[in-house]
Order: sequence, then C-alpha cells, then structure tokens
Amino acid sequence: MEREPETPLVRFAETTPLYTLGELEDRYKSRSTSRSVRNVIYGLAAQGRVRAVARGIYAGTLVRSPFNRYALPPKLVPDALIAFHSALEYAGVANQIFHTVYYLSHRARKDVVFDQTTFHRVAPPRRLVRLGQADFQVETRPEGVRVTGRERSFLDCLMMLEYSGGLDELDRCLAMYPSFDFELGFKYLRLLSRPWLYARAGYLLDRHAKRLFFEAKWRDMFLRRVPRGVVYLGRKEPGCRWVQTWNLMVPPGLLPAPAEGSP
Repeated sequence: MEREPETPLVRFAETTPLYTLGELEDRYKSRSTSRSVRNVIYGLAAQGRVRAVARGIYAGTLVRSPFNRYALPPKLVPDALIAFHSALEYAGVANQIFHTVYYLSHRARKDVVFDQTTFHRVAPPRRLVRLGQADFQVETRPEGVRVTGRERSFLDCLMMLEYSGGLDELDRCLAMYPSFDFELGFKYLRLLSRPWLYARAGYLLDRHAKRLFFEAKWRDMFLRRVPRGVVYLGRKEPGCRWVQTWNLMVPPGLLPAPAEGSP
C-alpha cells in the first residue's frame, strides 16, 4: 500500500488549529533540524500566516473551523483538566459562556490571554492529590481535552464559588442538567471530606428535586451528613435567611418561594 505524502511544514503550520513547536519538531525531525523548524515558524508568524498563542504554541490562520478554546490548556501544561464553570460550558449545561477558561493542573502557570479569553490555572484540591484521586470522574474528549464530569464540576463549583460564575448562575446550570448521578456525586463528596458541601449541594439539588429525582434515599443520605454548625450557601450578606432543613444561610435570590397563603 502506497504511503500518503507528508504535508509540507508550511502548509501544516498554516492549516492546523493548534500545535506546539515541540510537536512540529517531532513530526518533521526526519526532514528538518529543530532550528530550521523554528526559523520557519518564526518567519510565518512575522508574516501573519500563523498566530502566536503563547510561548512555543501557535495556531494556523487558514483554519476553517472556529478556534477551540478548550484545546489550549493541554498545550499549556500536559496535565491540564478543564474544570469548574468551563467544564459545564463544555458539557453544554452552562447558562452563560464566560471569557475565562478554568483548568486544573499540578503545574503553576501564569494566565494566558488569547482571542479575548483568559486561561486561568487552578491547583487541584490537596486532599484529592494526597489520595491519588485528582483524576476522579475525568473524561477525555477529542483533541486531547480532559474535562471533569457533570457531577464533579457542579460540586467543584460549590467548593470554590469564585470559579462558578456565582450561585444564581450555578443554580441555572443545574436546571439544565438532564440527570444527576447521586452515587457518583456522593462518592466525590466523601473523597473531599468537607461536610459543609453536603448542605450546599443538598439545598441546590432540593430546588430541582422533582426533575432530578432527588428523593428518599439520596436526599436522606445528604441530610444525615449536614453539619451541626450553620453553613452559608455563599458570602455573608444582608438578607440571608436560615433554612432549617439544611441548616443553611441562603441569600435572598435563592430562598424558597413562600408557601401559598403565607403573608
């Protein structure tokens, strides 16, 4: 069987959505030296025929498909894991699309800004790393994109609200979930070992209980683990009210609707 001719370096560079210099050097090492590959790319960048995304990372300008922003973090750091609200966006259950992509990585990395999007690295929870569970409920998608699953993404957002887009946004995201795997979510909560998360998660799940079937067994399991001390759903702010069932202080916008006939 006759082997297909290899795409010339210049054409590959101009038509490939995203690549690193290292990847190009590996691909063309039989034909070119590392220095010659770099010189070609630097020349193409100077002519505007490829775009410099970050140091050592480039994007072709003759690409027909839109730039896949979720494919960039794995180029920035090999262990990148799309997480928090960005994972909800990727899964199609986000109410909004933000101008920031959040990803988890063991490696520290400064923010990168490209195409009006900021790529922000967050360190994985230490307890997960210590238990060897940093990749719990991680899915690998096309283009090497690794992303947290829906249940973990929701709970990670509740644990680190600064990466969730806010409680109102997170509640709207949960309203878009087609289903929720409570067994998986419960297992993740046990790994995290943060009792206050049972109150936060349980309350929001309770708001969508009928549609997500958050009833009987699972609801009771969450309730049994609610801590004795009062938990805040978000920041302490004026207008927060205590919801006894979940021992939770809830901001005004997410309080339960008044019962019919109440003043």
